[in-house]
Amino acid sequence: MKKVALFTANTQGGIIQFTLQIYETLKKNGIDTKVFLPSDVKGSDLSVIADDDLCKYDKVKAVFDKRPYRVTANEIMHLSPDAVFYMDNSPVSQNVGLYLKKDIKQFMTLHDAGTYHPTNKLHIRERLVRAYTAAVNKRFCKKVTSFVLLSKESLKTFIGANPGYADRTILMPLGAHLPHDAKCALSEVENIQNGFFLFFGRIDKYKGIGNLLEAYKDIADKALPLVIAGNGEFTDKEKQLIAECKNLTVIKRYITDGEMKWLLSRSTAVVLPYIEATQSGVIPLSYIYEKPVIVSNVPGLTQFVVDGRTGFICSTKEQWQQRLLSVDKAAAEKMSADIKEYYNNTLDWDKNISEFIKHI
Repeated sequence: MKKVALFTANTQGGIIQFTLQIYETLKKNGIDTKVFLPSDVKGSDLSVIADDDLCKYDKVKAVFDKRPYRVTANEIMHLSPDAVFYMDNSPVSQNVGLYLKKDIKQFMTLHDAGTYHPTNKLHIRERLVRAYTAAVNKRFCKKVTSFVLLSKESLKTFIGANPGYADRTILMPLGAHLPHDAKCALSEVENIQNGFFLFFGRIDKYKGIGNLLEAYKDIADKALPLVIAGNGEFTDKEKQLIAECKNLTVIKRYITDGEMKWLLSRSTAVVLPYIEATQSGVIPLSYIYEKPVIVSNVPGLTQFVVDGRTGFICSTKEQWQQRLLSVDKAAAEKMSADIKEYYNNTLDWDKNISEFIKHI
């Protein structure tokens, strides 16, 4: 039996759920799978991982002292895995990988093709982290067996930027990584009535929230309510638009896994007005709940949308307004069968992870 170690340096959020989903799928396919998580993981139900398969380590971000990375690498090597599958491309993951023996295959997941999105604020510390990450990444990439990309657009972008790595890539389309947590019971969320448009995820410049609000504010009294839920920073223009919008609820903080499930299950449709993207984990999450998506005309999003069947693609403010006015409960329910069929045929984990398994 092949043995795989999954590794992440994340302590909360979607990457943890991604890790748990990969674990479940590999186990179902007969792979002996161990999971390395930081000891301070929070906000996620880890009960899906068998006690013997969960390996917690002390996460230390060190620039000059490499001993913590060696310690963690030795813990991994003690299990003698055939491969290590990194769930993220963080400096911690890369530094640990530098100390693994050459006979252990190393697979690196690249979310968004390993590139950075435009952001509202980039502090000096973040600039330094990016520079440090780039230096470590250059060394680590020489040891990577294969880079795992999660969408066709992400794969295209990565190979375009790194043609020398083209023969070391695997495409594993991103399905829904659904948390196991119980539903949220916070009054802030429960006061929201069922049936609304949902923007969910990190609030940042590339998400195009300002464009969404520009379209919505003039039709707010005729359309379904809009809920924006996520942590991050609005631009000054977005703050002004929020103040002008009726029928709008903003939950600006980290959204727990249970809250995410609550919001998705009670929404009518999910909106993604992104300015750029190479993929999105929000779309498969929407589909698993059989919710249509309304997206901007960006290849990283449209690659997952069958216009008129699983969602709608909008290029202009007028098209956004048309869809926000026309999509209601009845329209969304008519699309549910097509959404379910698309997900099962395109984003099912059991089918898509087979490409990774055959490379072990």
